[in-house]
Amino acid sequence: MYDEVVNDVPTLIRAVREGGAGAMNLKVSKVGGLTRAKLMRDLCQELGVQVTIEDTWGGDVVSAASAHLAASTRARSLLTVSFMNDWTREHVAGYQPRSQDGSGSAPTGPGLGIDVDPSRLAAPLFSAGA
Repeated sequence: MYDEVVNDVPTLIRAVREGGAGAMNLKVSKVGGLTRAKLMRDLCQELGVQVTIEDTWGGDVVSAASAHLAASTRARSLLTVSFMNDWTREHVAGYQPRSQDGSGSAPTGPGLGIDVDPSRLAAPLFSAGA
């Protein structure tokens, strides 16, 4: 499985062309966010490379993003998805989404489908604008 060595489209294409692993650990923030992760996931599907979808770490927001990307992945292309909030104590969205007995699903509400509680967030590191 490709992990830290593949983090962009050219590297993925080169790895597949050279005949390596049949799977990739797709970390959403490592590749530049959801838009780039979706592009990488789509390319993996077309090239026959299976994916594990996760992130380098995170909580409820990261788990929701990963769950949505996994839910829109072809079943034969998806190996696993990590709900990183299972390994954190702090929950800014009520510990949602949640995995249970090794399974989970994407939230169904608008946006990422979670309600972030602003009171659970720390003070901003900086503010920009007027």
